[in-house]
Amino acid sequence: MPGKAQDYVNQGMNTVQTAMNSLQQAMSSAEKQQNKQVIQNAISDLNNACSCLSEYQD
Repeated sequence: MPGKAQDYVNQGMNTVQTAMNSLQQAMSSAEKQQNKQVIQNAISDLNNACSCLSEYQD
């Protein structure tokens, strides 16, 4: 039996959260300001994705 869409959405959100945590660590060890900005932009985009996904209703 296939999983429910909500389950896949939740799994996706967990994966995005893991990616954001990794990027936070990368940002703290990045030396160039330009690289920090690139990472921060990616974190912001992922945060927006989580916000959109959190509106999903089963």
